[in-house]
Amino acid sequence: MRTYQVSAITFLSTLGITGRPVFGLVVNGTLGAITMAWKTNNQIYVMERNVRHYDIMDPLQALKLVSILRRLARHNVSFGNQFKGLPAISEVKWTKFHQRREDGQEKEADEEAAEGVADE
Repeated sequence: MRTYQVSAITFLSTLGITGRPVFGLVVNGTLGAITMAWKTNNQIYVMERNVRHYDIMDPLQALKLVSILRRLARHNVSFGNQFKGLPAISEVKWTKFHQRREDGQEKEADEEAAEGVADE
């Protein structure tokens, strides 16, 4: 789950959307837990420890889990509005080739900046 959340956060940050949490649901049999990841200051944080676990075999815990999931769904309705005005997904360069090329360009820019400082 952690990999999916980090990937989603990274993808959203390339679209310019930061500061929004990405939630995940981890289940094992009848037990479930909600995890969260977010990005702040180019650092990705994943909250997956000490989270509340829900056993859906217990009707009260199942009701609590459903009510939380419903609140998360309602909270994220406004999230779709942030996509308006952004380029279409087909226009976003998100393949591994583009990511590697961007990483290479960033490294080249860092090296050029370091050389410029060294020349002074």
